[in-house]
Amino acid sequence: MSRRGWVGARWAGICLAAVIVTATQAFPAGAKTHDMARISPALLALAQSHLKDNLPVIVRASSKQNNNKHQNNGHDAERAAAAVTRAEGKTGRALSIVGGASATLTGAEILALAKDSDVSYIASDDLVMATFDPAGAAALASSPGVLAVGAPDVWRQLGVTGKGVGVAILDSGIAPHPDLAGRIVASVDFTAGGTSGTLVAPADPGGHGTHVAGIVAGDGTASGGAYTGVAPGANVVDVRVITASGSTTVSTLIAGMQWVLAHRSQYNIRVVNLSLGARATTGYVDDPLATAVEVLVFAGIAVVVSAGNDGPSPSTITTPGTDPYVITVGGIDDNGTATTADDALAAWSSRGPTPIDGLAKPDLVAPGRKIVSLRSPGSTLDIGLPDRVVAGLDLLAPAYFRLSGTSMAAPAVTGVVALMLERNAALTPGQVKDRLKSTATPLAYGSTYTTGSGLVSAAAAVAAAGKTAGAAADPVSAGFASLMYKFLYGQPLVWRDLAFNGGVDSNGVLWSAVTWSNVAWDATTWANLKWESFNWSTVSWQDIAWEDIAWEGITWEALNLKAKSKGVKVRRGWEALD
Repeated sequence: MSRRGWVGARWAGICLAAVIVTATQAFPAGAKTHDMARISPALLALAQSHLKDNLPVIVRASSKQNNNKHQNNGHDAERAAAAVTRAEGKTGRALSIVGGASATLTGAEILALAKDSDVSYIASDDLVMATFDPAGAAALASSPGVLAVGAPDVWRQLGVTGKGVGVAILDSGIAPHPDLAGRIVASVDFTAGGTSGTLVAPADPGGHGTHVAGIVAGDGTASGGAYTGVAPGANVVDVRVITASGSTTVSTLIAGMQWVLAHRSQYNIRVVNLSLGARATTGYVDDPLATAVEVLVFAGIAVVVSAGNDGPSPSTITTPGTDPYVITVGGIDDNGTATTADDALAAWSSRGPTPIDGLAKPDLVAPGRKIVSLRSPGSTLDIGLPDRVVAGLDLLAPAYFRLSGTSMAAPAVTGVVALMLERNAALTPGQVKDRLKSTATPLAYGSTYTTGSGLVSAAAAVAAAGKTAGAAADPVSAGFASLMYKFLYGQPLVWRDLAFNGGVDSNGVLWSAVTWSNVAWDATTWANLKWESFNWSTVSWQDIAWEDIAWEGITWEALNLKAKSKGVKVRRGWEALD
């Protein structure tokens, strides 16, 4: 295979592929079912079959349910790390945003760790690979995507460009570019390890993040306005979590989100773009990524996630797009025109329902095929795919690049969110999502599980009036509920349905009689709570983003299981999605 074909196959689609694929295996003799239930099913099977091999994990501490306002969630990370140490494992990152820590332990140590009363759940810290451009060798084309979503109408008629709104791009970096001049307000790199990140100069060794940022906020300077992003006045925050080779880990993504939470006020971060995803191996209730995105949403930050590029098979939505509180975006093929008459669902766009929970996703769609946006010269994509380079005003120094995937669809919606928030800064993430879905353009093709509510409409979403609650009625994740207990303690408990679960909680107490002194803080309670009824302004989000924890970071040789063990598949490269 030629180098161009090899890289094209490697960077095909952006969804982060789960690292380790194993078959299920029965519990070992004498294992306690209750303890083993604290381990995600895929990790449990792996630990049982590789008792002596090191495995990367994320350990969530059990909830210390009390109303002590001085007990912050950094202590949860420390308790999780202490439990890892007791099990003779090696600690990694502090992950306060999910109430735990990353670590490396052998399979036997993981089984022992599950018996520790300070441990609530253990999930695999998968190595994930960034992949993109499933369209293959597409012809050069100027993207009509911005016209298709109606962004220019917003600029002209409402005078809104996203000015002053901070958009965090968690990706491979953002290279300096004329179309973003003066609006890359911060760059932080998590690819070298650590929890707090390192402020660095803007750069993108992979090439994907720059393309995504241009779709959100490029102003068309280098193309005379031809290749303008959706919100050309917005500021972008570069949160680098993907390496030049296209890989990252779940814990790295969480560390990036933790940084966003801690710095949201400093950079007015109101929306996060996640053009990435991992194969869902557990329901969102037990998913560490779901906990992290829910923390951002309830802290007032809208989270936009690509649906994935694993279509046309059903139930292929990737995590964290499987979470009900995020805005999950599928991709359409606009056929190179601004009209919707010739549009079609992109074959590679992931379909719902979500694979474990059966939720309706994606929420809506945007153009994602053959999208022209910003180029990062010398990046992995740039070197490997020279035929995707697109010239701007300077023919000798092409400033643009063409890619396809739901990675390109998600930032179009992120840009629309930035426009909405400039127009009405008081909108909550729930209200943003509700307006996006209720104002989307219905499509003649597709369904709830393929195109969601329809094609995003910038003009309709920005102009929409009225205040709706917009909050999801689904239960929150277990990790989020555990984190919130101490912060919400004492506030009124409001129930969605007094007839739910036969009219009683899991202890048989009538909902009307449940108080903080007798509440059963479990999935039954979370499912019936009206989470939007709490006063979230009282929550100390800074405590949840606690960063003053430092210990030695782990190395990732633990992921090299293929060379050590038979029957374990480790995905190292990228595969074409066509």
